[in-house]
Amino acid sequence: MPTVSTAYLTNYIETSIALGAPAEPLYALLPGGRATLNHPDKRFPVSLMAEVLNTAAELTGIDSIGLRIGMQFRPATFLDVGYALAAAGTIKEALEINIRYQPLTQEAARTRLEIVKREARIILEPAIPDAEHMRRVVDAILAGYASIGRWLLWDQEKPVAAVSLRHKPPSEEAQAFARQLFGDVVSYNAPQDMMVIDAALVSRPLPNSNPALVQLLTGRLNARLAAFRAGSSLRMLVMTGLHQQIRKGKPSLDETAKLIGMSGRTLRRKLMAEELTYSDLLAATRKEAAEVYIHEETLTLAEIADLLGYSDQTAFVRAFRGWFDETPGAYRDRVRKKRRTG
Repeated sequence: MPTVSTAYLTNYIETSIALGAPAEPLYALLPGGRATLNHPDKRFPVSLMAEVLNTAAELTGIDSIGLRIGMQFRPATFLDVGYALAAAGTIKEALEINIRYQPLTQEAARTRLEIVKREARIILEPAIPDAEHMRRVVDAILAGYASIGRWLLWDQEKPVAAVSLRHKPPSEEAQAFARQLFGDVVSYNAPQDMMVIDAALVSRPLPNSNPALVQLLTGRLNARLAAFRAGSSLRMLVMTGLHQQIRKGKPSLDETAKLIGMSGRTLRRKLMAEELTYSDLLAATRKEAAEVYIHEETLTLAEIADLLGYSDQTAFVRAFRGWFDETPGAYRDRVRKKRRTG
């Protein structure tokens, strides 16, 4: 059964609510209600996500709600996958990263890229073939590609040449919004769901290219994809929960246990059985996050320390030196120099 992640579904629900949908009817669609979204490792059926969007459209009267949700997507929407997209060297590399690690966030539609002469075709293969049931999900995904593509290129013009959609023509409001988002060439009742862009755009160098960060993140994503396909390990499960909390301060074992759906006592027992310690997993999570944040030139060391839940910068610097055998300032200088010469 194809599924989507908690974070991915939560983004759809919260954006629907921001667009005017009443919260309670949407949360009522979830088995277990709103509280079930507190478990970061949980997966939800793709059919449920489609039902959420279709219900939100009925409740708001906004037929274009899928398009409106997708246009809000940014790389940060997709956590580590998004960070890797933002650091890609070209749109082609960003698409390849997204295609490879797409199952970590959603299995609603698989994406493939075809280059045909001067056209780059981004083709969706929805997991559920019913075009009408899935239309707002497909709308959101294609709108997300258009929005993130403009964000990556720093180009607010409309680089989309054409969009074709399998579903029937929607309301005039939705058709008008699609033209505003994609341009004038939008067709319906098409044989496949597809976005076409100028092939020259996919190889254009991106302004925020960071090969070292891409290498770091794809190594981490490979491990997560392997764990996802095998069934999440306890280590991955706990660290996912810690990443969800770390910006709010130092998370306790009991808080993390509750987030991943077990008691603190059960988590202690499971960690002991696998010869893991909570403090080691917290340190590993902080190390992972620190490696990403140190590449962000706009963040000061004090801000990074705060994001990682340290009481002060000194404690963060001491921990960083223990992980990497150099200070965060020296590490950042080395990365900066490598980017200039690499």
